[in-house]
Amino acid sequence: MFRNYLKIALRNLAKHKGYSFINIAGLAIGIVCCLLVILYVRSELSYDRYHEKNDRVYRLITGMRSASYNGIAKIAGAWGPTAVAEFPEVEAAARFVFTGQTLVTRGENRFYETGGLYADSTVFDVFSYRILQGDPENALMAPNTMIITETLANKYFPEGDPVGKILRLDNHIDYRVTAVIEDVPLNSHFTFTYLLSMASYSHELKDDWTKWLQYYTYLLLEEGASPEAVEDGLPGMLAAHIGEAAKDFTPALQPLTSIHLHSKLHREIGANSDIAYIYIFSAIAFFILLIACTNFMNLATARAANRAKEVGVRKASGAHRSSLVKQFLGEALFFSFFALILAVMLTILILPAFNNVSGKAFTFSDLMQPDLAIAFVLLTAFVGLISGSYPAFLLSSFRPVEVLKGNLRISGNQLLRKGLVVFQYTISAALIMATGIMYNQLDFIRNKNLGFNKEQVVILPIQNNTMKEKSESVKQALLQHPNVESVSISSNVPGGGDWGIPVLPEGYTEENRPPFRMLVIDEDFIETYQIEMVAGRNFSKEISGDATHAWLMNEAAAKMLNWENPLEKTLAMPVLKRESAPVIGVVKDFHFRSFKENIAPLIFFIPPPSWYSLYSVRIHPENTRETLDFLKETWTTFSPDHPFTYRFFDQRFDLLHLVDVQAGQTMGYFTLLAIVIACLGLFGLASFTTQQRTKEIGIRKVLGSSASQIVILISKEFAKLVVLSLGIAAPIAYFAMTQWLQNFAYRTDIRPEIFLLAGGLTLLLALATVSFQTIRAAMTKPANALRYE
Repeated sequence: MFRNYLKIALRNLAKHKGYSFINIAGLAIGIVCCLLVILYVRSELSYDRYHEKNDRVYRLITGMRSASYNGIAKIAGAWGPTAVAEFPEVEAAARFVFTGQTLVTRGENRFYETGGLYADSTVFDVFSYRILQGDPENALMAPNTMIITETLANKYFPEGDPVGKILRLDNHIDYRVTAVIEDVPLNSHFTFTYLLSMASYSHELKDDWTKWLQYYTYLLLEEGASPEAVEDGLPGMLAAHIGEAAKDFTPALQPLTSIHLHSKLHREIGANSDIAYIYIFSAIAFFILLIACTNFMNLATARAANRAKEVGVRKASGAHRSSLVKQFLGEALFFSFFALILAVMLTILILPAFNNVSGKAFTFSDLMQPDLAIAFVLLTAFVGLISGSYPAFLLSSFRPVEVLKGNLRISGNQLLRKGLVVFQYTISAALIMATGIMYNQLDFIRNKNLGFNKEQVVILPIQNNTMKEKSESVKQALLQHPNVESVSISSNVPGGGDWGIPVLPEGYTEENRPPFRMLVIDEDFIETYQIEMVAGRNFSKEISGDATHAWLMNEAAAKMLNWENPLEKTLAMPVLKRESAPVIGVVKDFHFRSFKENIAPLIFFIPPPSWYSLYSVRIHPENTRETLDFLKETWTTFSPDHPFTYRFFDQRFDLLHLVDVQAGQTMGYFTLLAIVIACLGLFGLASFTTQQRTKEIGIRKVLGSSASQIVILISKEFAKLVVLSLGIAAPIAYFAMTQWLQNFAYRTDIRPEIFLLAGGLTLLLALATVSFQTIRAAMTKPANALRYE
């Protein structure tokens, strides 16, 4: 029986090549979307779950009264070890601190490495990094010891066996390699290429409880321990050690496996994604698959009359309805599994492009994982059953007497087909509209005036103290080139990590002081970034007191303090022993964080030279390569022991919205696939409709109808359905994208023209799809049409 059903399915496939191609291609594209989304969602949900104790690991974070953000991912160094000592529920703690860009040297190999962290020796008690060589128990116990990843080991020790050997860091400290671990999996909310022992970390505030919030701290709880109980006890732990200052902090525990998709804290250890995009892409894939299934059902029910005689003969020969249902469902499953094979091939072809837009690194082996293979087979079976169920029950319901007499009437068939067309074009149009709104927001981000000029600024990281102490000499040397407009030295830049040092404004006390953010700059920063002054003046080299007794603030800071004339007020910074000094200028508000955050109150001051970490060089756009060569040559003169590195500021700043840009590009591709599937279905339906109306078209032409009248007659029926789809899609897209735009503090308006353009494009594509068939039918000679009938 199965052999007979398979033979019939193959014959139908060969006999109706166009119909078969449309069905298989539509299903294949729908399955491709699902395969890609399954890969994406599986990857996103797998973050940090490879750690054996992931369900017991929590990150210790805190909110801060004196901050303009919800919370910070970093805490003071003493909190973690104290939690281990005072809470029986806490089994272990592991802390990490950034090392910054570091020059690593071994022999002739000298490279800057940016993936380093200081780490506690307990790191392997909390996390499950796989040791390849060395002893994890003692790997980070002693000062000046380090663990490196396999990639770094191959880079610096190609001869093998790095354990016990030396790497020199920043040309003056030798570190002994004590272990080699596997590269950190990409599905980690943070990665690194090497770890330095925490015993090597030195800072005068490293043991401070309130001022030096630089430690990413992870707690491992005992089995069965309540994280809520630990969290409830944290404020008491702080109060016991720092007294009233504990009121400034609201410590909390954050599950390790929730960080990647749910955490939006200040100073995250790495870039996180957003659970919203999991929901969006999953919904898109589901609806695209429904469009593909809809096509199958639509074409199958449209062709029902063509297979009526087959059903009648089989029933007259004794076939039961159940056997016919099995046959037609079997054909649908056959089409689905054929589509699965094609979908896997297409997925392999487009994986590189998908990786490029999604920021992933999927390979063929990811598709072949056993659990995914089972999921794909189940998905395909589901698609076959869903798409073939209605046609199977419809065809099997035909009564043989009516069929063989030619009196078959399929009630409701046309209404169903029209409903399915409306459904699939509603989804397609909604996706086009949503994609248009998303791209409009991303364009708004790209083109909105930031309040400063991010273009043509080159960032040069400082690697030694000479570049800090001789900053004026360095700047003057760099300014010798005619293409260099200005040079600034600073501790941070917009989008690169502003600071949260407590400031005491005039008229406020330690108890009610408001939160501020800090940019630590020099006298040339405002000019280099072309930030507008709205009151007062900039810092000046000609006024010596500006370096220690002057402040700048932005408009948001003045507004928060309710200062009508900030130039008559003073600020102090007791934590750094900076006494009250006047505010000498107010800068216009500018975006120093992403558009998802409101512009926060911002303070500027000039620090001691040791604080500086980078130069910003504004250059002319002409002869960029020549200018960069000059910067390298000049830089090497002052810092010959450190390789020259640079990065354009705009590329760095644009990383703030990288996740949103990738999501927009991915959604654009999925929308394109949805349109292709919908147009394939409409093409097949139009082809069948014109074929069924061949005699009508011939008679109309004999009676004097022109080809254009016939095209309009047939096309307007489909056009009405598409217009109805647009009316349904518009409010759906508006509601969904209104919710998405709420993620942005600064957002564009949802303009009516987006819906008009999207609607016009959808209608145009639909009419173009239908017109190909209707024009061909309308151009057929009446005699041929009537003879055919």
